[in-house]
Amino acid sequence: MRTLLKYYMWGYQPHFQMGLEREAKEIFHELSDKLNPSVFLVGILCKPTNGSHPICVEPEECGIDVAAFKDVDELAKKIHANDSRSKIFHTNAEYHKRYHDDLKVECLQKAVQEIINTHFERAGKMSFVSRPVILDNYEVFVILQFEKTVYERFYSLQRSEIVISKTNILRVDKSLIDALVHIFLNEAINPLYKPYPGVGLRMIKTDKSELLRVVGAHFIGTAISAASDYRGTYDLFDICNYISALKYEGDSGIGKLILSRQNHPNLNILIKLAEPIPLKNHRIVRKLLEIASEKLALYTDGNNIIGFAKLEGEYNPSNEDLFIINFMGDHVWELSHNSQTMMIVKYTIPHLPTNKLDKDNFHSILKRIFTKISDEALQCLWKIVTSATEQKHGTLIIVSEDAAKEAWRLKNQSILIEPLMPDEGLIKSITSIDGAVLLDTSGVCHSIGVILDGMATQHGTPSRGARYNSAIRYVDIPENKAVAIIISEDGMVDLYPNLKPQIKKSDIEERLAILRNHISQPSVDYDTFRPIMNWFDEHRFYIMEEVCEELNKLQEEFYSKLKMNVGEIYIKYNGFKSNPDMNETYFF
Repeated sequence: MRTLLKYYMWGYQPHFQMGLEREAKEIFHELSDKLNPSVFLVGILCKPTNGSHPICVEPEECGIDVAAFKDVDELAKKIHANDSRSKIFHTNAEYHKRYHDDLKVECLQKAVQEIINTHFERAGKMSFVSRPVILDNYEVFVILQFEKTVYERFYSLQRSEIVISKTNILRVDKSLIDALVHIFLNEAINPLYKPYPGVGLRMIKTDKSELLRVVGAHFIGTAISAASDYRGTYDLFDICNYISALKYEGDSGIGKLILSRQNHPNLNILIKLAEPIPLKNHRIVRKLLEIASEKLALYTDGNNIIGFAKLEGEYNPSNEDLFIINFMGDHVWELSHNSQTMMIVKYTIPHLPTNKLDKDNFHSILKRIFTKISDEALQCLWKIVTSATEQKHGTLIIVSEDAAKEAWRLKNQSILIEPLMPDEGLIKSITSIDGAVLLDTSGVCHSIGVILDGMATQHGTPSRGARYNSAIRYVDIPENKAVAIIISEDGMVDLYPNLKPQIKKSDIEERLAILRNHISQPSVDYDTFRPIMNWFDEHRFYIMEEVCEELNKLQEEFYSKLKMNVGEIYIKYNGFKSNPDMNETYFF
């Protein structure tokens, strides 16, 4: 990777770090495209040897200096001394040694976590540290980082652990992201136990879908621990998947399941079964779901169906001991707490709930499509669209600059109406029928029940329904200046076109100037070149044709000057090409 590794732990450490970071981005993107994690490594020397650094980091430009870790051993000893578990004595000598060796490793991990948290707090980073693996005389840690504002945007429980006994503490996954963080870090250190970690294309061997299923099971198994008398009900994830797949007399299951400990103060059991039915008895549970409704839900203590109940009084969410499982149709169910959806599972794969609509993003997209739209019109459209998102059967709204003309053109496949400004109640009514609602940029409705036309487009997808694809085909007609708001039955809301966020044009210009200056020097350095090119690689969409041509030339010039050692591996980035969808509106 580099001609010379300043902080050398093992030969393939750069390949391992870069591969792991790439896979972290791929996996966390499955939960939300807002998550964009980074990965770096920290190595602590086990035994002093000549020529070895006591502390190593990879990459060197990860944002923290090795000097920050100079007192890490002393901090670990202090944490260990203050841990009540360090006073525990086991009569079995072998078990006693293993127990306390593990505790010391845990305290070292906490020390590294504390140093990293302190250092990156001002930078607004949320950091997670793996357990160490001893590799070539170094204790190697994997550190996973997120932007704190992004990470904390998603609803999370507050309880991090439950003390079962003095020696047994159950760690609680506070959110689906939290569960994936810990599963990912465990997967990330596995290659470090094998020869030549970093060799090969994939660091994490587990299939992505299977990894997410494990994450879902861990999350629900620990999150509901305070609501159930049965600790670690990890099989509940598979049970719910099975029930959601079952049909009763040809229909998919829709119903609510209350999950809480028995005698919960907010629980009123209206019908109690003479004998509890195990949750694993999938078909009987599925049959009972036919009775469940908004006012009468099935009740489980985490192991058995006890009966039918309803919720009463004001729930104290800080107790975190009452959850709702909603079965929403064929292979779809969700877990919620305190009216906040924490996980949606579709065809056995868990996802984070998507916000119904982000107001800032909605305003940004409409302003960029309809450049003359007023703030008053934006507020009006926002009220109309948010009302429409409450439509349980899904709907479609088209905002068009030529709504009046389009309504007349499509009159034979729609219900043409006298133009009117719909209020909250009216919009819920007119979106209850099939077809789209056609609005102009002021929020005035011109037509309802519209069957849209359009030609096949590369932006369509067979994984989405007819409503989604018809909207895409219509908006993609070159003559149309329109935005589609597609509301699915499961509550998902899509904006199309969903434009990429805006960035500063100066972000490109500043990095390009640094690159020009560096490559103009007599000798070049790969460690200066790589982070800049990584940024351009991640922001390819925003690079205009002229800059693409210069980047390609600069890259060729860089490698012609770089002195490469035999056996070293360097990245050569794919040639840059401008994206035809990119224009100046993507810059602030």
